[in-house]
Amino acid sequence: MADPCEDADRKLTEERLALLSVLQELTVAALDLFDPSKPADAFMDRVAERLGCMVALWVQVNARGQVVLLGASGLSAASRQLPIPARAEPGGKQAPVEVNLPFPELELPGLVRWSTPIIGTDAAHSASALLMYFDREPHLPRQYRGMVERLGGVLRTALMHRQLFTRILDSERALHQQKTLLESLSEASDEGILISTQEGRTLTHNRRLVQMWGLEEELLSASYEAWVLAAAELVEEPARFTARASFFIEHSDASGHDELRLKDGRIFEQYDAPVVSADGLYYGRAVYFRDVTARRRTERDLQHERDFSSAVLDTARALVIVLDAEGRIVRFNRACQEMTGYSFEELRGTRFWKQLQAPEEVARVERDFAQLSAGQGHEQYESCWLTRAGERRLISWSSNVLRSPTGAVEYIIGIGIDITEQRRAEQERDQTFLREQQARARAEEQEGRSAFLSEASGLLAGSLAPEDALRNVVALTVQRFADWCTVDLLDNDQSPQRIAVAQSQTLRARCPAKAAPAPPDLNATHGPGRVLRRGEPEFFLEGYGSAAPGCGVLEFQSWLSVPLLARGRTLGALTLARLDGGSRYGLAELTLAQELARRAAMAVDNARLYQEAQQAIGLRDEFLSVASHELKTPVTSLQLSVQGLLRRARSGALRTASTETVTHSVEGIERQAMRMAKLVNTLLDVSRIHAGRLELELEEVDLAALVRDIAARFAPELALSGTTLRVHADTPMPGIWDRSRLDQIVTNLLSNALKYGEGKPIEIQVGGDARTALLEVRDQGIGIPAEQQALIFRAFERAVSSRHYGGLGLGLHIVSQLVERLGGAVRVQSEAGRGATFTVALPRSGPAAPLPAPADMHLDANHA
Repeated sequence: MADPCEDADRKLTEERLALLSVLQELTVAALDLFDPSKPADAFMDRVAERLGCMVALWVQVNARGQVVLLGASGLSAASRQLPIPARAEPGGKQAPVEVNLPFPELELPGLVRWSTPIIGTDAAHSASALLMYFDREPHLPRQYRGMVERLGGVLRTALMHRQLFTRILDSERALHQQKTLLESLSEASDEGILISTQEGRTLTHNRRLVQMWGLEEELLSASYEAWVLAAAELVEEPARFTARASFFIEHSDASGHDELRLKDGRIFEQYDAPVVSADGLYYGRAVYFRDVTARRRTERDLQHERDFSSAVLDTARALVIVLDAEGRIVRFNRACQEMTGYSFEELRGTRFWKQLQAPEEVARVERDFAQLSAGQGHEQYESCWLTRAGERRLISWSSNVLRSPTGAVEYIIGIGIDITEQRRAEQERDQTFLREQQARARAEEQEGRSAFLSEASGLLAGSLAPEDALRNVVALTVQRFADWCTVDLLDNDQSPQRIAVAQSQTLRARCPAKAAPAPPDLNATHGPGRVLRRGEPEFFLEGYGSAAPGCGVLEFQSWLSVPLLARGRTLGALTLARLDGGSRYGLAELTLAQELARRAAMAVDNARLYQEAQQAIGLRDEFLSVASHELKTPVTSLQLSVQGLLRRARSGALRTASTETVTHSVEGIERQAMRMAKLVNTLLDVSRIHAGRLELELEEVDLAALVRDIAARFAPELALSGTTLRVHADTPMPGIWDRSRLDQIVTNLLSNALKYGEGKPIEIQVGGDARTALLEVRDQGIGIPAEQQALIFRAFERAVSSRHYGGLGLGLHIVSQLVERLGGAVRVQSEAGRGATFTVALPRSGPAAPLPAPADMHLDANHA
């Protein structure tokens, strides 16, 4: 009876042998998988049949993460078209056994899936898997799984060969494509190309090579050296050609360039280079030939044209500069070099504005050039260049651009003319023209001023009344040179009076309600008052705007005030002002105003002199009349007395006349003679005073004693007129004076009081202090009006008519002059109808220096 264990072992062994037989069979069948052109479905059908599975699948996850079905058994054609989602990541070490496959055949109930991973060998580690689905669990699963794993190894090997074979086929196709492309490029090239192996065998050549050299292709089939020897017969330097070929054969890594001249006149460029793979393997040599005959001819023609252009540019006197689009200098003709002092080689390639442009123009020139290089900007402009020596030259440029075939600006050509001298001449001409215009304007202005002065002089000379003439001149001045004009004159007591005022229409429109300003203040620090006080001009000319002092609240842009001077005296002031809208005054207007003021002063002075002359003539006539009357009276009395004596003498009555009668007649004659002598002496004194010939005989004189003596001498006249004289001169008052002139002063004052005192009492008083002696004569007569008090000390002047009061009108004038000569002063205090008081102050030390007018001096008990 058989052993059951042995039977089991034998059966297991048989099954293993059967599995090995199946595995061997499938391994042999897998050899067909090495060819990628053969599908894997037949192999998968064989697997399903031999292993008894319902569905067998060979899937792969490629480098992009996509699941690809390499082979299948048990799937319908429709299932094969379904998309397969992949859950496994590509490139992992484990097979994607968890792939969710959407095939309906795999949804049958009870299917058992077996899978085995197949790790790829490519660079991306792509993975695949063998999936088998059974309708039941296979018998002896452990051995079965081992056989399946071995089958996976067979598939892995098949997959590796399949991928390798695929790469080989891809490389062959790529190589074929590259060769085809190379041949196409070689044939399309205008260069002759010859490629030889390292051993010197011709590998390939193009049709252009044959056309260029005209040699038979059989030479190329023979060897590279044979072709070189044949080609050497065509060049002008065959030895050099063959030596070059030998050099490059011996030095496989060398490369070089040369130019060949053929005997038929053609010119070839030759370039030798090794053919080396990407990994550095040397395969052979390549020789390239290019026919440059036409190019060399063109270059020669271009060079000739360039030389011709250069000669033309260098001959031209115009400045020619060629710049590239960046502003770098590419041409710089001889005229530019001569003008700047720089050679072309020094400036080649430099940006012109950095070397040649004036510093202040660099920024502008850069901006303009940027616009010009962009095809915009000005084609005509001027700029300043600096030479090597630092000289500035003004250039007038005309620019043009050269564009490439694409329309981009390639070059900018600038043609310039040095206009430095021309501009300098133009500037000099303009300056000359300007000077001529200015001279003409000055001449016209001077002519206008002369005409103005002439017209003003005519107005001034046309009237003997200065006020009327000045008003006309002021109005004329406002029409020509001012918006405001005034004339202020000093009267006899040096008080300012505004004689004339004129305003322009502009000023009247601006301030129509403004009243004329008051006369100027002599104590003012500015303006006409200061000019009147100091006799010097004052002005604010160009560039200064201020209110004009002395002109109210009016605001003026500039003004000037000049004095009216005549014979060293200030007669008045002429003031001109302009508003802010007009032109400012300058020195010319100041000169004009001074000349106008001079003429106005002359006119005023002449008018005053004329008035004074008229007054003098009137006074002279009156004086002659009075003097004639004054002289006629004593002369008549003297004549009557003499005639009476003559009649008595002729009739003999004189012998019988008593002594008393004769004496009375002779005394009358003496009185009239003394009266005439007094009149003559008075006239002589006035003449001496005015001529400056009055001499003083100084001595010590007691004023009080002198007054008492004179009072005694006046006793007869006082008695005759019934006038009482009270003398207060008890205290001696000695001083250094001229006795006769001091007597004359007291006599004239006492005579004046007696004449105008109307018989009322007269007081004469002497007083003073240690330095000054005071004499005061007071009457109670008709008095002197205030407006006449300044006149009574003038020659031939009197406060009343000479018709009612006799005399020459010289007494008080002589008093004032004598007092002044003695260093003293005299004043009068009076009111009409209330008498007059004359006060004389004399320095007791003599006439060393004049005393001020005794305005506040008077005698009281302390002086007496």
